[in-house]
Amino acid sequence: MGTAEPQPSGAPASSPPPTGAPSIEQLNRVLAPRLGAARVIAAAEETIGTGQMSESRRLRLTYSAPCDLPATMIAKFPSNDPKSRATGKATRCYEVETSFYRDLRDALDVAAPQCYFVERDEATDDFLLLLEDFAPCRQGDQIAGCALDEAEACVDELVRLHGPLWNSPFLATLPWLNRSTDSDRSGSQALMQQVFPGFLARYADRLNPQARRVGEEFVRDSGNYFRRTLPHRSVVHGDFRLDNLLFRAAGGVGVVDFQTVTHACAPQDVAYFIGAGLETEARRTHERALVGRWTEGLRSYGVQLTTDDAWLEYRRYTFAGFVMAVVASMIVKQTPRGDEMFLAMANRHGVHAADLNSLSAVRGEA
Repeated sequence: MGTAEPQPSGAPASSPPPTGAPSIEQLNRVLAPRLGAARVIAAAEETIGTGQMSESRRLRLTYSAPCDLPATMIAKFPSNDPKSRATGKATRCYEVETSFYRDLRDALDVAAPQCYFVERDEATDDFLLLLEDFAPCRQGDQIAGCALDEAEACVDELVRLHGPLWNSPFLATLPWLNRSTDSDRSGSQALMQQVFPGFLARYADRLNPQARRVGEEFVRDSGNYFRRTLPHRSVVHGDFRLDNLLFRAAGGVGVVDFQTVTHACAPQDVAYFIGAGLETEARRTHERALVGRWTEGLRSYGVQLTTDDAWLEYRRYTFAGFVMAVVASMIVKQTPRGDEMFLAMANRHGVHAADLNSLSAVRGEA
């Protein structure tokens, strides 16, 4: 279903990528195919994002002559924090994001940034991405949550992400996208069990009762959550939350941070986003309509998914954001805002799972 099977695309790689923000010399080398007769003669650098897994800089570029490149672009490269960098290598996040821009970005309808250059060194895990700058825009705030109209716009982007390659055989040919073996899934479950006690110890006085209770029950018996056979597959973002969504001044939502993209069950993204993107009362009021909006939107791609099946998968995947909050908070660089964000996710998803009796759905009981 969806578009014709794509071929790997994106900017070619021809030399080892530089480590850190690119110099003017490096920019001229990697952008040479797009610069024509022009040269980059100045580059002002501005830090953006929190840098928990990788570093991002806005580059304000001055050219010696007119060319087919914008005045600003985003440079993304490995974290300067040893713990985050080691995590990036262990989880293959750098490999995944660079591969997404090389192989998949142009095959999907989702509003991901245009990629001007992508390269990664397999031996060192160094990488460089030069991406479209969505400014002027407003970054979503995972802690504050979002309004209903914003949530609807984000759900529409999930349709554009999931729909084009729904159940596409092409996705199974990408090793970097299919990195979840039985051993890997067992490892994910073991990692959750390993880090959860530390998560409780760190945040004990700030977790709500539902999040603590649901977390303890899920860690004790997660049913077949990590290892079940999936009923359908598509491209899944894996971290589709407000901090990775940019509300553009010109309209629409830009989607960034494709470090956790995988070949999985698409309702995972829907539950992950709605469960923590909306405050609890708003989520309770609007979630059925939002899941219905996503399901109906997929029909434009020829996807026939029943409302009941979509809702059951949505219930199962209320744990996606909870698992991410627990595991990520314990394996990346700790920051004050990061703590607030992970707590907002864990607390909202804990209530979400309790509200929908998601443990029963995961265990196949109801």
